[in-house]
Amino acid sequence: MILKQIEVNLGERSYPIYVGRGMLSDLSTTLQAREINGRIVLMTDSNVAPIYLMPLRKQLRQAGHDVVSLILPPGEGQKSLARAGKIFTEMLKAGVDRKSVIVALGGGVIGDLAGFVAATFQRGIPIVQMPTTLLAQVDSSVGGKVAVNHPLGKNMIGAFHQPSFVWADSEYLATLPYREIVCGVGEIVKYGLAWDTELFSFLESHLDKVLTLDRESTSHVQLRCLEIKSDIVSKDERDTGLRALLNLGHTVGHALEAAGNYGFLKHGEAVLFGIKAESFIAKELGMISEDVYLRIVELVNRIPIKVGVRRLKSADILRMIRRDKKSVDRGTRFVLPTRIGEATIVDHVDEKLVAESVKQLWKANT
Repeated sequence: MILKQIEVNLGERSYPIYVGRGMLSDLSTTLQAREINGRIVLMTDSNVAPIYLMPLRKQLRQAGHDVVSLILPPGEGQKSLARAGKIFTEMLKAGVDRKSVIVALGGGVIGDLAGFVAATFQRGIPIVQMPTTLLAQVDSSVGGKVAVNHPLGKNMIGAFHQPSFVWADSEYLATLPYREIVCGVGEIVKYGLAWDTELFSFLESHLDKVLTLDRESTSHVQLRCLEIKSDIVSKDERDTGLRALLNLGHTVGHALEAAGNYGFLKHGEAVLFGIKAESFIAKELGMISEDVYLRIVELVNRIPIKVGVRRLKSADILRMIRRDKKSVDRGTRFVLPTRIGEATIVDHVDEKLVAESVKQLWKANT
């Protein structure tokens, strides 16, 4: 059942986010209302497919859609030009045309990769984002930022390609591995720290419930993150100012992912480490007090990340930070907290301080 509809207001590119639980029976009428009538390319991965592919494909076919299913291997390593090229080949062989629509059934990797394919196939075809992870449902499925990775940096090749709509069904979270829940919480912490004091406080008092996907607590943080993201995207679609604040934790986080060849740390885990490192930078620059810094670290330390960073080389991490796509004029750009619920953009942070912030991750025995 659809419980709430949140609108992303972008003029002719506006679209709704449908939020609820057990919404599959509502999908056919939604597709019809959104004037999606053609062939559907259903893209997912081999973790999601055995659980959710068949019911969705059946529903789509009963609604009269011709469905092409593409099942990919899981993992961040799939976000590559090589994989995109293979997908293009399969779609062309299947006769997919400009009237077709891609449905991305999966987490952030599938959403990003499918979105990149949709943005570039025959100069762009529509996409529906159907996120199945907590991270994707609170963050990555909304906003139209789609990309693939490059060995020299994360999300270096991409586009802005807004979806026709987002389908955030919390029933998909029921089979989510615990590590993926942790990843989602990483992005939720970011929203609280960068934007919403009350959300951060809610996490401090309800973290255990969110980590166990308590329905009421999870629904609360999910809706709040989607409200924040939709409002920010509506005001700054192309990440030129306001939206950049949602990159808190991501400069170091993306570098950690790249240093691990996109296979060691998951995105949400890397963001949590990034939040700690970047909060340390903010403390050293006098932007936040020691008490605020410790409050941030205390919350992050309560989140059980199963992998550390000791196997990564600090030199690799620092090199990747210097290559971050947010860097400007040969200087590294960071989004740093100024208090709980507020952040700002800081350019040209001293490299010695950046190196010390990374060293702190080792000192914390992570």
